[in-house]
Formats: sequence, structure tokens, C-alpha cells
Amino acid sequence: NIMPYGVFVEIEKGIEGLLHASEISWQKKVINPQEMFKVADVIEVQIINVDKDAKRISLSMKQLEGNPWLEADKKFIVGTQVPGKVRGFTDYGAFIDLGSNLEGMIHVSDMSWTRKVNHPQEILKKGQSIEVMVLAVDPENRKINLGLKQLLPNPWPEIAQKYPIGSEVDSEVVLNSNFGVFVRLENDVEALVYSSEIDKAQAAALKAGDKLRVKIIKVDVEQMKIGVSTRLS
Repeated sequence: NIMPYGVFVEIEKGIEGLLHASEISWQKKVINPQEMFKVADVIEVQIINVDKDAKRISLSMKQLEGNPWLEADKKFIVGTQVPGKVRGFTDYGAFIDLGSNLEGMIHVSDMSWTRKVNHPQEILKKGQSIEVMVLAVDPENRKINLGLKQLLPNPWPEIAQKYPIGSEVDSEVVLNSNFGVFVRLENDVEALVYSSEIDKAQAAALKAGDKLRVKIIKVDVEQMKIGVSTRLS
């Protein structure tokens, strides 16, 4: 039988064990057994527990392969560039298959130096082969943090020079939110028009693609943010 939480496996006539979904693979991503198996499939498993009182046998597939996380920090050195394939998404990042039953995650904040990424699918596609930078490896908690933007030099020191405080520039509205208006200054360089720095009626009428003349009032290289105002001198 196949259930959302695992697979019941007949070991011999009249004796069954449960292969729980968490014991199918070392990868942390939730696995749907109903997509992987069908009734009458012949599989190889390892017996990991026998509870005689409860008449339960627990099985595992991943234990047959050995725990890849034991060598993860040696295989993936922090600061190195490695290949991977986009496996799936969550609202805050993308899961990357690194091979050897290991996967890492790129947080949306590590996808672009300048662009505000609202969802990882704005940048990546499922199945896409990419190069990533290893940022951190935590074998105990089975986590590998990866970066995409780290493959490129940090442009913010140059951006700060290009947009000095007090300078005025033309921009394009990207997103109108309840705490301010996000505008594009060039390519992926975005800035925030603080709600206190724009007339409420003007802000309410703005939509994506509208042109807006703004003044640079703050450039934070550490936080990688630009603040602008529509109150021109």
C-alpha cells in the first residue's frame, strides 16, 4: 500500500514494514511516496527497528546509501563555486540539487546584489543548471547555504559613487507598496521612495512603468539600499 506519509512493504507473506517518507532520501525536501512508487514495485530496504509489542517494523532506503552529510563539509568547501540544478522553490528561496543525495538552498536575498527579488522564479527555472557559491555548510542540521550573487563582484561601492547624495535622476516605478514606492534607476538598481517623501495622492496614482524624477537622499552600501525622494530642490 502507498500512503502520503510512506510505503507499506511486504517483507514476506504476512509480514509488513513501513518505509516512512523521511527514510526514502537524505535530501530534506519533502518526498511524496505516491509519485515515486506503485503497488507491486520490488525495492531494497534496510530494517532499522523492530517493535515486537506494537508489531511494527520500520524500514529505510536512505540508510543503504550511507549518510552523505557526514562528508558534506569536506565535499563542499565554503567559498568555492560548484555546479547544481534547480530542483524546486519556496517563497523565500530555491532548492538546488548538488548531486550525491545532497541539496542546498539559495535564499532570495542571495540572488541579486541590486534587485529586490519577490520570488525565486523571477530569476531561476525548475531544471535549470547553474553555478553557485557555497556560503555555509551545517552537516548537523543538514543545511547548505548557497549564493548566486556572490559569483559577481559587489557593485555597491561603485553605485554609491554613481549616485551621490543630493543628485537627481529619472526612474521607473517597479512596485507600489503600502510603505513606499520601489523605482528602478538603471538595469537592476532599485531604490525606495519613502512614503514620507512623496505626496499621498501622487503615490496612490502611480503604477508600474510610470516615470518619476527623484532625488537621492540615502545610499547604504552595507545594507545595499538606496533611499530617494520626490521632493526636488
